[in-house]
Amino acid sequence: MDIETKKDLEKYRGKLKGAAILSTPPATIDLERLGRATPRHTPEELREMAEDVIPRARPRRGAQSLENPEIPSAQEKMDFYKTEGAFLVLECRSGRPGAVGGSTRPGTKVDKWSRKGSLASLPIIAVTPEHYNRMYRILKRDISVRIEADVWNRLGENVEKACNVLGEIQGTDLADEVVMMGAHFDTWHASPNASDDTAGCAVALEAARILKAVGARPRRTIRVALWAGEEQGIHGSREYVLKHFGDPRKPEIGIKPAYDKFSAYFNQDYGAGAFRGIFLQGNEHARRILSAWMKPLHDLGCRTISIRSVGSTDHVSFDAVGLPGFQFIQDRIPGTAGHTNLDFLDTLQADDLMKNAVIMASLAYHAAMSDFRIPRETIKFKK
Repeated sequence: MDIETKKDLEKYRGKLKGAAILSTPPATIDLERLGRATPRHTPEELREMAEDVIPRARPRRGAQSLENPEIPSAQEKMDFYKTEGAFLVLECRSGRPGAVGGSTRPGTKVDKWSRKGSLASLPIIAVTPEHYNRMYRILKRDISVRIEADVWNRLGENVEKACNVLGEIQGTDLADEVVMMGAHFDTWHASPNASDDTAGCAVALEAARILKAVGARPRRTIRVALWAGEEQGIHGSREYVLKHFGDPRKPEIGIKPAYDKFSAYFNQDYGAGAFRGIFLQGNEHARRILSAWMKPLHDLGCRTISIRSVGSTDHVSFDAVGLPGFQFIQDRIPGTAGHTNLDFLDTLQADDLMKNAVIMASLAYHAAMSDFRIPRETIKFKK
């Protein structure tokens, strides 16, 4: 299905009954990356991050179709396939041989879980690049490809509830103030997802263990959070933030008493690579204090501070309501295979994770002992 605009749908009308759809272009194998594995950040890349003066945000998923009404959304395409009688949708969003990227969810954030939307979707199957491209090449030669699929799925009538897991090291003279660190506990189904984000949970727990082992008595309470529902839309951390800290953008929620006593949240969720620095999330006010705290960590390779804003993980829940939330700059190394069938414990590098735990523990402890809470970004919320 070669669809760039809504008009392109018309050329397939009446032709899809009983068909399986190749819904994405043929996969492009990154041969250069395949040959050299996944490199760590180079000095030039880190310098570019550090020298940014504008907090560059990641483009929103689906932004192109939202800005251009002529481009059909994923849900509109799916509705068309279903109306026309297709029975199966195949896709490939991987550039690595043997890797299946399994995180398809058209319409989920729009229709919540209604049976008229995502749960009523056609079956969607992610395929490895080598198998997907072979089917594509055969079809290009006008030779039929016959597919047999056996899909087992269960849609429950009851709402399944997810829970965050929290623990803390109690503070002393400022115990009612909070510093947080954490990662998300939920994963995709294609593998154990060791790097996304089991590794982050292990780092946060090890950071807490280190602080307990050295007998740390922080002034502020240090709270560890393992979030649920991140992969479905950052639900666990968002609901926690709204319940405990509030949202100044929403009068019906307002801010809670704990809002003004919150210092910062530190997050790991960009794979299992070593921390090379931290993203300020546009909060230039935090640069000097974080820079000072990171100086003893330079020999661990953690020295870059970037003004950039990054997304798609739990620190966004804090940043969205005006609270300091930070994601670390991480190396993209072998083992960073989240959302695929290749994300196993065997691919992780223990040295990187041990360094990360030391860095997370150190920054959380500094934030808990400081005379001042981490400065907040001056923002104007839209009414």
